[in-house]
Amino acid sequence: MHAYAFMDPINTLWMEQVRAEVGAEKLGAFCVQCHSPIGVLTGETPVGFDKETVDPLVKEGITCDACHLMKEPSPTAQGEAQFHYDVRSGKKYGSIMDPAPNSFHESEGTVYFSISNACLPCHDLVNHQGLPAEITYSEWLYSPYAGMGVECQDCHMETYSGQAAVGGPQREFLHRHDFAGVDIALTDNFPNMDVQRQKVEQLLRNAVTLEVEIPDAVQAGSLLPIKATVINDKTGHDIPSSVTFVRQMWLEVTVSSGADTLYKSGYFDANGDLMDEHSALNPNGDPDLVLFQSALFKNGQPANVFTADSIRIGSIAPFQSKTALYSIPLPANPGSTIETRVRLRFRPFPPYSIRDGASELIDRIPVFEMAESEKSVIVL
Repeated sequence: MHAYAFMDPINTLWMEQVRAEVGAEKLGAFCVQCHSPIGVLTGETPVGFDKETVDPLVKEGITCDACHLMKEPSPTAQGEAQFHYDVRSGKKYGSIMDPAPNSFHESEGTVYFSISNACLPCHDLVNHQGLPAEITYSEWLYSPYAGMGVECQDCHMETYSGQAAVGGPQREFLHRHDFAGVDIALTDNFPNMDVQRQKVEQLLRNAVTLEVEIPDAVQAGSLLPIKATVINDKTGHDIPSSVTFVRQMWLEVTVSSGADTLYKSGYFDANGDLMDEHSALNPNGDPDLVLFQSALFKNGQPANVFTADSIRIGSIAPFQSKTALYSIPLPANPGSTIETRVRLRFRPFPPYSIRDGASELIDRIPVFEMAESEKSVIVL
């Protein structure tokens, strides 16, 4: 997805939406500074640039050089990602402390490529109002994982044994550069899309623990209590993270008796949207919806990431949990059995966020199952 960062139609759409709201001059390089650092560095992405006409190198997004020319990472300033690049020596930097000589460039090993600071410039966004808007790095930094020495690379850069480059020495500890997260490609020309989605699914299936408490039996005509707790016990930052005001992680609850559905929450409307305030067909039609999504505001009104001055946090911090309680009325039919199902589901962004501008891609947005629990309950 790093290579896709500049040409991704979803990011392009969102950037254009913000630019239309605040103006190109005001927005400046706020978005593109991280989606194509090379474009900003070379001056190829000035205010009002045309994405289709920039240099092919810029279209490569987060290229190898976007990281491996970085001499040292730096904290982010308000609205600005800071990069310290060595563009004069021709040297490339990485985590291998004894790089093999080659005829293309000098190489130097630096310790920060093995620690989370290397991810800091782009993964800790503070907007011009000083609002920490996308702060995956800070979520990790202030979590127990930082003290335990668990770095971003430990989860997002799978290790293997082999050669770092063709003809290089055999090494026991190398990092793959898939950078599996939760974003997915939607265009046909993205390579290995099936593999990418499998990696995202694997990551999400091992992200949290879902604990569900339901009694074995209940009285007919009474209320069925369901307690569902989501525990962030396996992820080194908040879940969801990054653009938490777009991410959707939610609980889907179904109670049925034979072919009859007695209760359901966490389902889509006919547009594929959850029935919260963003549903055009049935706004707030699911009052029991439990959605772990943040929201941005300016002066108390919904806002975009550039203008927001406050945020309502919906995500779950590391080693924290959130619990949902349900009370479902049951019919007065003793002697029956009812079936319950609780699922924790996730998708990287909702249909409503791209309906105006990229509606043709809505059907490609995947929904991932993170965890589930089923139980039969006897009605006395």
